[in-house]
Amino acid sequence: MKKIKILYITPLRGGIGHWSSCLIEELDKLADITIVTFKRKRKEDDTKPFTRIDDDFILKTISPERPHHIIEYNNKNSLEELVEFTDEIKPDCVYFVMWAGRQILWFLKEYSKILNKKNIPIVYTLHDPYPQILRGGDTQLFTDAYTYADHLVVLTEDALSDLRNVGLTIPVSVIPHGNYHAMNGNMVDDKEARAIVSKHLSIQIRDTTHVVLFFGYIRDYKGLIYLIRAAPYILEEHPEALFIAAGSLELAENPSKYMSEIQKLGLENRFHLYGEFVKDYNLVESLYKAADIIVYPYVGISQSGAMFTALGMKRPVIISKLGSFIQRLEKQGVILTSEPKDPKSIAEKTLYLLNHGEERKELAERAYHILEREYNWKKIADDYITIFKKVKTQT
Repeated sequence: MKKIKILYITPLRGGIGHWSSCLIEELDKLADITIVTFKRKRKEDDTKPFTRIDDDFILKTISPERPHHIIEYNNKNSLEELVEFTDEIKPDCVYFVMWAGRQILWFLKEYSKILNKKNIPIVYTLHDPYPQILRGGDTQLFTDAYTYADHLVVLTEDALSDLRNVGLTIPVSVIPHGNYHAMNGNMVDDKEARAIVSKHLSIQIRDTTHVVLFFGYIRDYKGLIYLIRAAPYILEEHPEALFIAAGSLELAENPSKYMSEIQKLGLENRFHLYGEFVKDYNLVESLYKAADIIVYPYVGISQSGAMFTALGMKRPVIISKLGSFIQRLEKQGVILTSEPKDPKSIAEKTLYLLNHGEERKELAERAYHILEREYNWKKIADDYITIFKKVKTQT
């Protein structure tokens, strides 16, 4: 039987790149996939435009020669190039993986309008339908762009509600984020991980030291400031504990405030801020496996690839109680939750896990197996293929 032909458009960097590589690995078994990615997708790329895949995790699935690099958010000629390429490929369906980036909306909208005229169906996945920090007019701006899709996919029920509340009536499906078990390469054990992190950060992590980790891009809505403020409460009971925050400050709204807060609270020797993008996967795995607990003190997010990575590394997670998806995972016994913007709540849950070592291990093991069973990429790919085939027959 002839496979359905999909033109798959996605970033191939960072969290969405990791997500797409997992999905493409399974879709390749079911469909004929052609990949298009971005030379530029944000203003920061103007000085260093992306030219090829260089992420080791993505390279496990996608060779650097495979994607077609066409899209530049600031270049209308790239829209014409993509339309020409689409005519050449003749896909049964176009699939566009979208983040809440204002700069790309014009491209998405104009390209979708052209596809509508050509009777080529287009499906979007919206990782976040709207920006975490809304500006005036954003809701209408994003909603207007989405109206040209034949089908939308979101990752949470809350995102679906957001779209319905603004009056969007086109078909929308909820397909949750898949597990990131594949990121656990088993390159290091816990002891080796602590030695590697100790050397890299020029600190000493003993086998008996409790380590609390925050990992991921550092933005205001990620709530790192509240973990910093929770640290003194935890140190009262466990004065030997170490805190590590690792992640790029490239997009941070006020990058200096984190170190200022650490110094204000006298935490210079207990709270270590590594404000760079962690590209080396040996170090990524080591950071996770050096930790006893991973904390995500978010203030405005409903799902998290970094959280799935932690669970794939068999590490217990504490995350802010935000939205139905997080609450569902909590009910399944996958995670513990803390109250948003509440350092004492974060400290209370962290202390509970630090003081209950066996329960900590049981939580991590249970989470790993639940995600393996219920959030696997084969299931997710099957759901997408169903949508692609449906929009093909309806166009």
